[in-house]
Amino acid sequence: MSKGKRVFVTGSTGCIGTHAVELIMEEGAEVFGFNRSAPLDLSGKSLYHYIKGDLADQQSLKAALEEARPTHVLHLGALQTPDCRDYPMRGMEVNLMGTALLFKACSDMQLPLERFVFASSSAVNGPRSLYGPEGVRPEDPYQPFNLYGYWKIAGEGMAQAFQQATQVPTVSLRLATTYGPGRDRGFTAAMTSAIKAVVKSESYEIPYRGRENYHFSLDVGAGFARATLDPFSGYGVYNLLGETRSVDEFIALLGEEAEQFGLSADLIAYAEDAEETPFIYDLNDDATRSAFPSMPKTSLQAGIRASIQFFQAKN
Repeated sequence: MSKGKRVFVTGSTGCIGTHAVELIMEEGAEVFGFNRSAPLDLSGKSLYHYIKGDLADQQSLKAALEEARPTHVLHLGALQTPDCRDYPMRGMEVNLMGTALLFKACSDMQLPLERFVFASSSAVNGPRSLYGPEGVRPEDPYQPFNLYGYWKIAGEGMAQAFQQATQVPTVSLRLATTYGPGRDRGFTAAMTSAIKAVVKSESYEIPYRGRENYHFSLDVGAGFARATLDPFSGYGVYNLLGETRSVDEFIALLGEEAEQFGLSADLIAYAEDAEETPFIYDLNDDATRSAFPSMPKTSLQAGIRASIQFFQAKN
């Protein structure tokens, strides 16, 4: 149990944050959700506290940390890839400057932290062809294909510098394509959209082809919770547990699982202009399993099945 721990979570209302917050509270820790948007609907749960603020506002961050007095920080707040592409200056303000301000505010805190976890991304890496047969390792070279990836590289650098300066155990956790309950926004939400379309018996066009490293959304939330709460020392970069499959294989598995519910994936197809996905796959998670052995990993087939059940219940 984690009674007595106070976890400050940026981006707590997003897909990952929602699942992580639930698990962290289940373990007895208090959560202070820091967001510009409305709080999570967690009425009746005394361990959840909402603090409204802006990640890119230094005074807002300082006041929030003074109120929360956290023992742990989980930094999930960021603009996703489509928003960074469409609004690059706002993306830089939130993803880069906001991260820098948070590290600075944590460095200035009077109370020492026990852990800082930074949500990074496989977008820091380049084409799969750059890497070896054992997959893409955390120590492999950077070669991002967009600004979002460069900002995540900067975040990882700040995380390492923060740990060196403060000795606070710090983790940078990278992930690729999240699918399942709560994954409603972003370019890689396409696979969740396909599952929803199957449940509603609607057509859907997938905007890209190729291979991806898939993470079930509940596993992602749990993975960040484990990185926040489980024993750890020093600094490390890790790939979140996941499963690499082609989009074709995802669609085939979706079809198989759909049949079990009397549904069909026949209306799922590629868009005419679907191009090869630029996203990284084959993330090597050997180091992650060693550092955080309690992190869960749901098979792709089981994750698709659970997602169908979830969206059926909401339909």
